Amino acid sequence: MTPLLRSSRSLVGAGALALLPALAACDNITGVGDLDRVQSELNRNWDRFESSAPLSYSYTVRISCECPSDITRPVVVWVDRGSIEYQNYEDDGRPVPLSISNSFPSVEQLFDAIQDGIDRRADDIQVQYDFTYGYPTSVYIDYDRRVVDEELVLTTQGLRRWD
Repeated sequence: MTPLLRSSRSLVGAGALALLPALAACDNITGVGDLDRVQSELNRNWDRFESSAPLSYSYTVRISCECPSDITRPVVVWVDRGSIEYQNYEDDGRPVPLSISNSFPSVEQLFDAIQDGIDRRADDIQVQYDFTYGYPTSVYIDYDRRVVDEELVLTTQGLRRWD
């Protein structure tokens, strides 16, 4: 990893943790082998993202939850060298309110969220990655199958260079 992305990925604080509920999974049904596979896929796709994705990019994030429409509407996230610069609703171009802006991550923060799920031994982690750039296109993390509505569920698409 480049120093910039390494520091972004290791700083799981404000950005990535704002996405995640503060629950520790007590009981892992995924199994160590599955977590090892998830970790291996994460590492492989992080390397692909780091080596092939542009430093400045935009992409669309859609969160799935029983939430107000301001959260579930697709959002275009504009990122420059690991830092989110803009977040606008895809349908009308309006800026995302600051009060919910932490809900819409950069790709780097998505990798952090997946790593956090692995580290916390989430009950279920399912991730699909983009073939070209390696960024997560579908993320489902259920930290504790006994708790309702603490899952992280989102999809992404359309990563493109931002000049």
